[in-house]
Amino acid sequence: MPTSDKLKFFLLKTPFAKQIRAIEGRLVLWQMNMQSSEVLKQRTVYCISPYKTGTTYLSSSFKSEISRHEPIHYASYKYLDKDFDKYFVKRLNYLNLKLECSGSWSAYVEELSKNEIAKDLNYICILRSPSSWITSVINYWNKPSMLKFYFDIPHEHFWQEKVGVNLREFEFDLKSKKNQDMIDKLIDFYFDFTEKTRLLRNITYIRLKDIKESLPLVEGLINEKASPEKSWKRANNKKQFTYKNEAIDQKYKDLTNELVKENNVRVSL
Repeated sequence: MPTSDKLKFFLLKTPFAKQIRAIEGRLVLWQMNMQSSEVLKQRTVYCISPYKTGTTYLSSSFKSEISRHEPIHYASYKYLDKDFDKYFVKRLNYLNLKLECSGSWSAYVEELSKNEIAKDLNYICILRSPSSWITSVINYWNKPSMLKFYFDIPHEHFWQEKVGVNLREFEFDLKSKKNQDMIDKLIDFYFDFTEKTRLLRNITYIRLKDIKESLPLVEGLINEKASPEKSWKRANNKKQFTYKNEAIDQKYKDLTNELVKENNVRVSL
């Protein structure tokens, strides 16, 4: 890692972290504002699944110059929330990617479905069972390495602002109302997001267990060859908590089976 990056990551673990991200965000805004309001370059394919659904693996399966994971995510939250239609296209032109995999898009499905450019783009949604997803989310954002960050962009701008949960307040080894409320909010968000993917015209559903075998589908969408041998994922092998709810998992499976079937019919038409 370059010395400049090492210094940056050190500073992100200090009270200066938010100021650093804000400065980065203003620089990105300046660069985005120079972009056209018309699509000039790539018509990016977006993987819109929430965090912890395999987006890192999918993104890293392709060359970094054509595929990115969570690029400019501080500026994305700040300026898409300010004026989605204005900054969506400027952001697309600024990044000039063939594939973007960002969990943040799961909070903007309605906006994507209504935007004049975004509504005609291609999307990917990776499907993971709620029990497995909730287990991964809670454990990951309570890893010692994650807790060291003084300011974590997804935790503040996605989990707290969009989903309404403070993952760092999860009480391990306790069956508390606070824990159950947090789990209920995660479930509600996950189902609401998944239902809303119906709003998108061109969407490809991939089950997480089939993600490697589904890479040819993605290759076809972006006209690029994958290199899965170079891929990686953000794994957390030390789990403090495991969530299991077979009824919720079955409900999700029924919903996603329905979505996949509807999508296949739409494609065949």
